Amino acid sequence: MLIESQQGSTRILTLDRQDAGNALSLELVVALEGALAKCRTDSSLRSVIITGAGEKFFCTGGDVKRYSTIEDAEGLHEIFDRAAGVLDLVESCELPVFAAINGYAIGGGLELALACDMRFAAAGVQMGFPQSRLGIIPGWNGIERVLAVAGRGTAMRLLLSGDRVDATEAHRLGLVDFVAQGESALDAALRYAARLDTAAPLSLKAMKQVVAQTLQAPRDQARMLARSEFGRLWFTADHKEAEAAFAQKRAPQFSGR
Repeated sequence: MLIESQQGSTRILTLDRQDAGNALSLELVVALEGALAKCRTDSSLRSVIITGAGEKFFCTGGDVKRYSTIEDAEGLHEIFDRAAGVLDLVESCELPVFAAINGYAIGGGLELALACDMRFAAAGVQMGFPQSRLGIIPGWNGIERVLAVAGRGTAMRLLLSGDRVDATEAHRLGLVDFVAQGESALDAALRYAARLDTAAPLSLKAMKQVVAQTLQAPRDQARMLARSEFGRLWFTADHKEAEAAFAQKRAPQFSGR
């Protein structure tokens, strides 16, 4: 089950399968697909947060019990490719997407968190890739993402050993951006997300797009996109509003145009 709620300009998507470690069943994958599609078309939003229900689990990855009934590679890829596609949707969402890691982020759960733009973890939570102890590898492109976030040495350490790390160590390694102190991971993520209310929505979307291209595309292609977006945004109503607000010493009122 996926619980959708909203606080201010932030849509909160809560994975709610506490009896199964908030694991991603096919039904939950489909629900995430639909929710992310709605977020793309909601002009009231500045950001999205993905979290888990309860205090024990963020997400423990794939639904091992249900996936164990798969009988051949074709059936396996049909299900796992769809889940991998949802993580791609998280990564490519025009809005910033934050993971509020409230509990264990294990295997595919950590892959999901790494697909988000930033990660906020509750103090004491643990995360890791146990796949080497299960005779498999991460199935949702998690190797690619942990390499991008933490580098080769850290990625190999985590992937080969299957060891878990706590939030403090994860922060040191670059897996987590903020460790919540005296508040929940969700509250920490919401507090940061509220800061985006003063940002121009078109700028937020362009920032994410250019960052993605800079990480993935050839340098000249990424620079061309950045140049194009800079020129496009310069002539928007929001940029003109920002200039006027600066001159008049007031807060700008952005319209997303």
